[in-house]
Amino acid sequence: MRAPIPTGESMDLGDLPKYWQLIDEAFRSVEALPSLDGHNLLTARRFDEAQVAGPRTYMGAQRYLGVARDNHEALLALLQHRGATAWAPWSLLRPIFETAFLAAWILDPEDGLERRVRGLRCEVNDYIQRGRHRAVFKVFPEAARAIEEAEQRDATHGALKIYRDEAAALGRDFERISQPVNVVDEVRKLTFAKTQPEFPPLLEATWRQLSGFEHGFAWALMSGSERRIEAEIPGGAQVLFTLSDEQFVTTAKVTGSLLITALQLLKRRHLEPAR
Repeated sequence: MRAPIPTGESMDLGDLPKYWQLIDEAFRSVEALPSLDGHNLLTARRFDEAQVAGPRTYMGAQRYLGVARDNHEALLALLQHRGATAWAPWSLLRPIFETAFLAAWILDPEDGLERRVRGLRCEVNDYIQRGRHRAVFKVFPEAARAIEEAEQRDATHGALKIYRDEAAALGRDFERISQPVNVVDEVRKLTFAKTQPEFPPLLEATWRQLSGFEHGFAWALMSGSERRIEAEIPGGAQVLFTLSDEQFVTTAKVTGSLLITALQLLKRRHLEPAR
């Protein structure tokens, strides 16, 4: 193992910078959306937020888009100041993809009830993950009682009771609301993904490749890298891996398209009436 070394080569990004410009423009467009307070704008968002789980739906979508933006800007800074190493750029694309998907998934349905169900589902899963993290500390006697008392409060008159009540008001079984969102299954069902037959499998393949990089899998490195044998050694060879420009550009474009779609959905729900 050795530290990454500069090769002196420049990346061929093709027209990828144009995609990044579109992402920046989409974020600025969302930032410029007019406030709904004090205006009689009968938009989908206005109707959603006036009903059960509506506010949390848009808070969740905006949080996910904020995560995507943070990682997007970190990726640009990484490429500019550190360079395109074999692993790190992919590991920044992965959270961009995942959070852009979640924002798009929440806002995608034309049915406002389904949008609110999805918003609640994401928040419940957030709550469940927090609970699992907190439960780890039950091994310490001094913390166990406090954690169990907090759980009881949540169940009787706290967050958990509120979530259960909202699920019932939305006509959904709480056990179903508690299920995690399966990215592989759901990303194929997004409206924009179904516009072209080749796009759903491309989205799934992109997700699997980015997950492979995130988990340090060798197959992901092999698929996303160019390889050059530097020296033959007993039983093998010493190989230099460099990021594949073509693979990176394709993956970044797919991820960018998903992020732009999520931003456009937020803008449309904010400005256009419910259908």
